[in-house]
Amino acid sequence: MNINSTFWFFDRIKEDNLCLLYNGDFSDDITNKLIELSEYNINNIDSLHKMKKKASFLMAECFQNIVRHGESLDGKVHASANEGFFLTKNWQDTYYITSGNLIENKKIENLERQLEKVNSLDKDELKLLYREVLENEEISDKGGAGLGLIEMARKSGQKLDYVFTDFDENFALFYNQIVLKSNIENVESVSDSEFKIDEAINYHQRMVSEEILVIHKGDFSQDAIFPVLRIIEDNLQKENKDAVSKKKIFHILVELLQNISRHCLKEGDKKEGIFLIGKSDDCFVVNTGNLIDNNVVDKLKENIDFINSHNGKELKDLYLSKLRERNLPNNGGAGIGLIDIARRLISPINYSIKKLDDKKSFLSINVIA
Repeated sequence: MNINSTFWFFDRIKEDNLCLLYNGDFSDDITNKLIELSEYNINNIDSLHKMKKKASFLMAECFQNIVRHGESLDGKVHASANEGFFLTKNWQDTYYITSGNLIENKKIENLERQLEKVNSLDKDELKLLYREVLENEEISDKGGAGLGLIEMARKSGQKLDYVFTDFDENFALFYNQIVLKSNIENVESVSDSEFKIDEAINYHQRMVSEEILVIHKGDFSQDAIFPVLRIIEDNLQKENKDAVSKKKIFHILVELLQNISRHCLKEGDKKEGIFLIGKSDDCFVVNTGNLIDNNVVDKLKENIDFINSHNGKELKDLYLSKLRERNLPNNGGAGIGLIDIARRLISPINYSIKKLDDKKSFLSINVIA
């Protein structure tokens, strides 16, 4: 994952109130925390609050779909294959939920038949089919997958959008997208929705190619970052690293997220930024991005360059000196947080600043932990 990916994603989702993407293993703990983070964001958007229960239900159905198909793979897919993809995003009054998972090619025909059946029915017909399947279990041989698809269509109030893409001679990737609107009377058909499923697939392909695990764009006030940290902490537990290394990585992640919270340009009542975490060999790569006032750009460059000019011993002394002074810089200053990050890294802090207009720029930070 390179530093340019930060703005690549931000530029495409900058109009979203929130956007969360996850690519990797789906355990119960991970799915619960993804739902928790999404619910936090929904609670903070007035037009979406009443959709919280419905959105959470549909997210859970998507996760179950990912896990259900993933369990059938039995180790047949090589280790580099990602087990699942999940995206939630809010744009204006619309909430999108997209999932992706591997499926055996021989099972595509049956699944597509189920999807076409579900999409051919209206609300009342779906209700009748749901009762029929619940009693007879005739639509699916996958332990209730048919019921899940029916419920997705019922709860969303519209057709399910889906795509199968080639993976290898034995497997394909199955993508499914659900669209919710805060005003159900104004629901458009999937074909007219603003965010196409092909765009979600494009995001996933970029995440896979750059080994990106998590992307979160939204409010980075203090309360909002806790669920993100818990997701990352769970992923760290699975890594074959000693306790000291895990603690160091987690500390760096916390400081980077808090750096966005402290120093990003506030627009309205939100502190918006973007956070990406990926892997490279045996290391984690962390990218953050946020808007900054053009008035602080020169000072910010000066501060980060100053930090990067010091070695490990010098950074430790500088950090202790800052602790004693308790003299934290104001908006945009590098501050004690970045010094603390730099002294824990094996290489300097990589950063870039892209001017967006006369008032603001976009700061990208990239570190290897």
